Amino acid sequence: MKHTARSFAVLASVALLAGCAGPKTTYLTLAPIPGTRVETASPPLAIARVRMPAAIDRLYLTTATGPATMAVADHARWVAPLGGEAQSVLAADLAERLPATTVLRPGDPTPNGGARMVEVNVTRFLPGPDGVDLDAGWRVTARRDHRSIAQGRATITVPAGATPAAQAEAMSIALGRLADRIAAGLTS
Repeated sequence: MKHTARSFAVLASVALLAGCAGPKTTYLTLAPIPGTRVETASPPLAIARVRMPAAIDRLYLTTATGPATMAVADHARWVAPLGGEAQSVLAADLAERLPATTVLRPGDPTPNGGARMVEVNVTRFLPGPDGVDLDAGWRVTARRDHRSIAQGRATITVPAGATPAAQAEAMSIALGRLADRIAAGLTS
């Protein structure tokens, strides 16, 4: 009986050590990307929401593996859900591009009156064999009367490396390019 208990303890120790030696999880985040500044003063701007498809708004990195297939990474995960990450980074990107405009960050209180609200509906935002594809529609409305001020659609592809870190960097660049288009739409 002692021999069996000792064998079990040895096997449990080996299994525990094998689990510790497995692949480490890579934690990813999106980062603001510098862009072209647009010198225009306007009412405050708030990123009201960035909607992501449920298939990609998850904690683990999702990649396209073919026209109708995706893979969810085992050891590459976002530090927060992708939709929240994109909302924060898009606010930072727009603040960089619109220095004379107060860009409210997610969670900031919106002022009474003249704030404009940005809504983004993402239909595709994931790395694949050809790089990162971002397809999104956006609209800026007046907070008071919900009047549309500007809107557009962007389809952006950014080359990406094969590692999760390179893919997250390319996703950040794609969001920066979306911010460029939104800022340009506000000044035209």
